[in-house]
Amino acid sequence: MKTSTLKHTTLTLFATAIFAFSTPVLAEDAKQSIAVVNIQYVMKESTAARNVREQLENKQKSFQADITKKEEALQKEDKELGKQKSVLAKAAFDEKLRAFRAKATDVQKDVQSKKVMLDSAFEQALNDIQKVVTDIISDISKEKGFAIAIPTSQILFADTKLDISSDVLERLNKKLPKLEVKFSAPEKK
Repeated sequence: MKTSTLKHTTLTLFATAIFAFSTPVLAEDAKQSIAVVNIQYVMKESTAARNVREQLENKQKSFQADITKKEEALQKEDKELGKQKSVLAKAAFDEKLRAFRAKATDVQKDVQSKKVMLDSAFEQALNDIQKVVTDIISDISKEKGFAIAIPTSQILFADTKLDISSDVLERLNKKLPKLEVKFSAPEKK
């Protein structure tokens, strides 16, 4: 029995020693198999995202200039209509008033259409950038053996050594230095 107990005790001590010495290694392996990415930072700082914002601002300014012209024309026409109210026959005035309201409605629809177009173009551009970011994160994870990559917005704390945001941003800027925004009317559903 003594030999059996001695063997059992030796095995137990051996197993405990292996487990004790391997636990930090396992923890280190787990730590190294996780990456975190600050997606907001990457999307904000990338040259493609900056290029998209610039294109959207330019298109918005262009739209605003067009809308301002149309609004000024409507205001001028409204003043003229006000002056004509007392000199025109009621039927003639009502007809001009209907035509004016139709123009005003068209301008409102145009404003709404342009807003939807800008929103749709922005959303599509962000989706295009996000797809490239996801591919880059996948490539880096495969290269460095990460089992998982987590966005920083989903965690409370992470060691800065786990953060691959700078690598992702660098690769994104090389792979997608700019992106042509597609300004088109969104498809009706």
